[in-house]
Amino acid sequence: MYHPEGVYAAMPTPFRRNGDLDNVLLKELMAHFEETDIDGLLVMGTAGEFALMNGDERRKVVEVAAGAVKKMDLIINAGSASSRETIALAKHIKDAGADAVIAVEPYFYHPTQEGIAHHYLDIVGAIDFPVMAYNIPSFAGNRIMPDIMDDFAMDERIVGLKDSEGDAAKLAEFINRAPREFSVMVGMDTLASTGLALGAKGMMIGSACIAPRICTEMYRAMCSGDHCKAFELQKSLNHAIRAMQVGTFPAAIKYALTVQGFPAGHVRAPLQELSDDDRVKVENHLRNAGIIEEIFA
Repeated sequence: MYHPEGVYAAMPTPFRRNGDLDNVLLKELMAHFEETDIDGLLVMGTAGEFALMNGDERRKVVEVAAGAVKKMDLIINAGSASSRETIALAKHIKDAGADAVIAVEPYFYHPTQEGIAHHYLDIVGAIDFPVMAYNIPSFAGNRIMPDIMDDFAMDERIVGLKDSEGDAAKLAEFINRAPREFSVMVGMDTLASTGLALGAKGMMIGSACIAPRICTEMYRAMCSGDHCKAFELQKSLNHAIRAMQVGTFPAAIKYALTVQGFPAGHVRAPLQELSDDDRVKVENHLRNAGIIEEIFA
């Protein structure tokens, strides 16, 4: 059974200025990531603006992404507010040839923890394929609690959890209670090194898009036992994290990629592009991270 491990970039979805999907840029962006040392991609996560796309668009992104990736692992988010819609897209992701489905916890309404557990068990029961849970309460409005690990242990096809809550103690509990071989992945960028030190199998974060070298070096340092180097690299990564937090997320991720020479398109309304002042802030944070030197107009 597939289990993710290593560094995964939570990549943006490129849109044209008019809001249409830009499939050409999507392919080019994936080709760029394949030239880095990261292990895989998370497509249509929070940085991928999945909640701003309709079903047809999301299926199109699945097809383009599956056809473009050559060397990396590919994990695609099928999450929706309803189990029915999530399962329908999960089937499409499986058929397209991804390595795993990830599904953000149901959002807007507030199911019980039992309801959330059944949500994931229903997905794997319907598609018979590796599935990951995705905990991001700041966006979803719901949260996954560590007790769910007892439910996840009932089905080995639930292979992992991306935890983006930002609570180190809770992340540690997820890790400690995880079934054997289960992949708890750090989803909060600021906790990347801490999560690895606690025993996470890897990181699945947006800053790996704009600082892949820092992230892969951090992961290797932690795996080799050089915790001091890993924590020093976290300091550099924190500058990249501050860069991507400028303006309306994920506009700064797209701009940070673009100024490095990898155009990532525009955000979709009602999200807003960065102002000129915000662009300068992003550039300064990238310089402080050692990602870029000078940018010439």
